[in-house]
Amino acid sequence: MTSEPVLLGKPVVRIRRPIGHGLLTVAVLGVMTSGLAVLALYRTIAVSNTLRLDHARDSNTEELARLAAATPDADAPPPNIIGMRGGVAGDPAVIGARVPTAWSAPMIALGARAQQQQTRVDQEVMIPGARLVASVQAIAGGRLAWVATAVRPSPYLQSWRILVAALTVSAMLLVASALISLVTLKRGAGSLQAATRALASDLRAPVPRPPVRELADIGDGIATLARHLAESRQAQERMSRDLARQERLAALGRVVAGVAHEVRNPLASIKLRLDLAASPPSAVGGGSATAPLLSPQTASAIAHASAEIARLDGLVADLLTLSGRALARRAPVDIGGLARRRTEALAPWAALRQVTVRVSDEAGGGAVTSGDADRLARAVDNLLRNAVEASPDGAAVDVSVGIDGDRVRLQVSDHGAGFPAGRAGELFEPFFTTKPDGTGLGLAISRAIAQAHDGEVSYGRDGAVTRFDLTLPRDGAADAAKVRAGA
Repeated sequence: MTSEPVLLGKPVVRIRRPIGHGLLTVAVLGVMTSGLAVLALYRTIAVSNTLRLDHARDSNTEELARLAAATPDADAPPPNIIGMRGGVAGDPAVIGARVPTAWSAPMIALGARAQQQQTRVDQEVMIPGARLVASVQAIAGGRLAWVATAVRPSPYLQSWRILVAALTVSAMLLVASALISLVTLKRGAGSLQAATRALASDLRAPVPRPPVRELADIGDGIATLARHLAESRQAQERMSRDLARQERLAALGRVVAGVAHEVRNPLASIKLRLDLAASPPSAVGGGSATAPLLSPQTASAIAHASAEIARLDGLVADLLTLSGRALARRAPVDIGGLARRRTEALAPWAALRQVTVRVSDEAGGGAVTSGDADRLARAVDNLLRNAVEASPDGAAVDVSVGIDGDRVRLQVSDHGAGFPAGRAGELFEPFFTTKPDGTGLGLAISRAIAQAHDGEVSYGRDGAVTRFDLTLPRDGAADAAKVRAGA
């Protein structure tokens, strides 16, 4: 025993007989009905003509009997039936003279036969516009009693013929309409079936709109369903990628959290000891006032080591941000001023690579966001370093700051080769890099910092120009002038 197929938890209704069979049945029944109607009309016409002829024959017989019974010396009265001619004549030529011209020849011939055979002779012949029913009988005294009636067609015959023709044409149109509908329906259904087979492998395949309105509505429904399925599949793939990315970041976060805990404590201890070593003996409280101070070389080395420790601590903070840790503090930040400061700081390094960095602040100091200035500075540094490293000698990197509605935008553009088209989706993955000496964390950290600020970093390629856009929420309540003054 086979079970019925189930779609979305409900059994599928099977259509046992195609609709084409129904159309053919309608056409056959229509033809049969029209044929029966034509046959009935034809039989009605035939019966009507037969009854009229029978009535004419009976009337002729009665009138001929009356004329034959008339006395020879009396004139027989003419028939009182409309359309009938009759009388008694001694010669066939006299009969021909008493009837219309169209009747004359048949009546003379019929009278001659009756006179020759001395009996009754009947004849039915076609004359223009009627059927002539005639009878001639030889009677006593060598005379001839004759009667003739012209049976004309029924006055309704023409209308009946028109009706028969109309029924015939109607039957033919019914058959033609059924066939056209059947062919159109079959073609429309076939095109929809082909579309559904194509959609099984490609949800972007086109769905036709058959000329039948009902099938066109079904086609529109299938196209809408396919579009929704394609969007759902894209959303599912996107969610799968995001989930995989989140799982990788979660695993990285667990590792980073453990490493940060183990690294930060020694770094803090080392920095504290270096700060103590660099402090004057009186500040420490353990030496005499005459103890010698550190030499300039030693003080410079300690300061450099402290700066490196601070940079390592910042790197650990960036890794914590990459693992999804929230920001510790927020304050108004002027993105235009931040871009200028980071550009000035990196300008000597860019000049060594023969690259010029230019900044334009289209917002006029109004591009203010709320965030961690140190973290945002590291995100901007990563974007600037990538652009400078990708630029050919003598090229320029353009940094523009602007406002798009309620968002602050910082765009970094370069004229480098860009990234391979097939790998553009991996740009922001941790540890992905196209540089021989790269770590693959720069762009990932920049995006993580932007997302920690409810923003985003995106990549685009326009002709020969590569663009990275850093977008952040705009802090409309902040006073840009105060932010710049405080900076």
